[in-house]
Amino acid sequence: MIAALATGHCVLCEGELEGVERTFRGGWPGASGQVFSCSRCGSAQVMPRPAAEEVADIYSEDYFQAYLAGPGVKGGGEEASPALRERLARLEALQGKGRIVDVGCAMGHFVAYAQSQGWDAIGVEPSAWAAEEGRRRHGVTIHATTLDRAPIEAGSCDAIHANHVLEHVVDPVALLTSAARLLRSGGRLVVEVPQELRRPLFDRVLGGLHPALYPARAPDPTHVEFFSAAGLRAAAGRAGLEVERVETQRHERNTTSRLPAGSALKELLYRTEEWTGTAPDLVLWARR
Repeated sequence: MIAALATGHCVLCEGELEGVERTFRGGWPGASGQVFSCSRCGSAQVMPRPAAEEVADIYSEDYFQAYLAGPGVKGGGEEASPALRERLARLEALQGKGRIVDVGCAMGHFVAYAQSQGWDAIGVEPSAWAAEEGRRRHGVTIHATTLDRAPIEAGSCDAIHANHVLEHVVDPVALLTSAARLLRSGGRLVVEVPQELRRPLFDRVLGGLHPALYPARAPDPTHVEFFSAAGLRAAAGRAGLEVERVETQRHERNTTSRLPAGSALKELLYRTEEWTGTAPDLVLWARR
């Protein structure tokens, strides 16, 4: 079985899959398998592939309640994070305000923030519970469906945003292709995914000094893709998008320290992560 799986191809770049990264116990009911790495782009993916319906079943009301309560929410808490606010400001500086669609918007906090800044903001969220909760909380438009089925006219969007969504999707290229179809010529796509195959520089350095405080993190069991920068670029290219850049980002920074030089060391590590592409999350900027 493993030998047969190893002859499969990467869903991001179509390179050959090889080697078992780790035994996998998925977050969806009864899921199990292995994570195989791609010999071309260095990404990894769960094999055998789960059905889209199996993955969708994870995202119940209980999932979103735990998501809101958790400490590691990447911009999806009660308010849009500073990093996401800065991202929206960058988009505006590049092309002005217009229609923006937030894919996998959960309860619509980023949608509400974008609308408050003068954007024509729409959310798309497959979870009916989360979509309804977002409409109730914020009074924003959220379509309870997937992007390919959303009632949005082709070529009508100035920007599409997907924050920590693509790693949950069985066919990332199909989602990116749907995004490209909805964008106007010159419109931008911004996608953020976790960089789970590469331990952040900050964690590696301080983990060596304080292993208990900075332990290595296991990949999320609900993820079906584990992206490299090359894999993210390849997927966007196959979807017909022009990649402008792939950068790395850290949402949360803590420079407090009891040591005299501790704060300066932490700040240096954070900056070095950005310079070297070793921060926890990958961010793709692409144009139609």
